[in-house]
Amino acid sequence: MFFVRTYIGGIVVEFLEENRFLLSIKEYPLPLSDSCYEYSVLTSEHCPTASKIFRWFRSAVSHCNEQNGLLLIDEMVNVFRRFKEELSIPLREYVLSEGIIEVCYSIQIDDSYLMNQVFDLLYDSWSSFGSLHFSAILRPNHLQRSDERYRRSSNHQDFLLFFLEHARRLKLSYDGVRFIDVSVYSSLRKSPVFIAADIWCWKPLLRYLQYGAKFENIVVDPGSTRHGVHSALTDTLRNLIRHLWIRLVQPAIALSLTEPGVIEEYCNGVDLELKDLCHTLKIILRAVKRLRQEVLEFVIRDHSDQWIIETPSERILSHPTVQLMLPTLKERYACPIQLQHGCR
Repeated sequence: MFFVRTYIGGIVVEFLEENRFLLSIKEYPLPLSDSCYEYSVLTSEHCPTASKIFRWFRSAVSHCNEQNGLLLIDEMVNVFRRFKEELSIPLREYVLSEGIIEVCYSIQIDDSYLMNQVFDLLYDSWSSFGSLHFSAILRPNHLQRSDERYRRSSNHQDFLLFFLEHARRLKLSYDGVRFIDVSVYSSLRKSPVFIAADIWCWKPLLRYLQYGAKFENIVVDPGSTRHGVHSALTDTLRNLIRHLWIRLVQPAIALSLTEPGVIEEYCNGVDLELKDLCHTLKIILRAVKRLRQEVLEFVIRDHSDQWIIETPSERILSHPTVQLMLPTLKERYACPIQLQHGCR
C-alpha cells in the first residue's frame, strides 16, 4: 500500500507503509545556481541517496509557487527529517538555507503551524538559527535572487521582518530563550543583534531592536570577548570605537586636518562603510538606556614591529571628526537616552 505525489520536473516521492521514502528522478535540466556547492562533488558515486535528495530539493525550489508552496514546504520538511543522516553537513546547510528558508520567504507563508515546524527543524538541526540570521543580516548588502524573483506586490515583507513576525506571533522560545535572543551558533555565543552591530549592518540591527532583542545587561565570559569585558554591549561598543579610530580618526590625523571647514569636507566625503559604522553607533546610542563612563574609557593597543602604541579612547571621542559625525557619543556618559527614544 502506498500513494504517490508527483511534482513538476519528473520528481516522484513515494510514501510507503513502513514510513520510508523512495525517490526516483527522471532526466530533467537542473536549474542554474550561483551556489558555492559544486554539483559534481555532491553527486559522488559514494552517496547516491544524497545525490537524489540534492536534485529533488534543487528542482523543488525552482518550481515553487504560491499554489503549491504550502504542500511543498511540508514535504521538504518531512524529506529532510527522514534523510538527515544521509546528508553531509554542507549539504544540510544548503537544504536548510537555500531550500526551506528561501521557499518559506519567497512565497510568504502565512501558516503559523507550518512555520513552527520549520523553526523547530532548524533548531533541532543546529541548536541555533545561524543560517537564517546570517542570511537576513547580510541580505541588505548582497542582493539575492529571490528578492527580485518573488516580489510581486508592495506588501511583500523583507526577509528579516518575515521571520521575526512569525516568531513574535508564535511566541517562540527555545530552552527558555526567546527566538530573537538565541545565539547565532551554538559555538558562537552571541545573539544576532550583536552580530549585526559588530559588522555595521544597521538596518537589521534596527529591526532586531524594534522587535525587542535584549541588548543590555547581557553577561558573557570575559575570555570569549576581544577586550576581556563581562558585558556583550561593552565589547561591541569598544570594537566599534576601535574601528572609528582606524577608519576615521587616524587618517584625519595623518592628513593634519585642523580647519573646521576642511574637517567638515573630510567627514562629508567618507565612504559608505564608514557611514554605516556611524549609523550603527547612532542607533545603539538611541537604544541603550544609560552608559556608564567606564564602558567607553579604555585603551586601544596597536601592535607594530618594534613596540606597542597605546591610544586612550578619550583621544578618539574628543577628536573633531568624531564630534562632527557622532555628536552624542561623548555626551552619553552617564546620561539617559532622550525621552522620545525611551518611550519607543
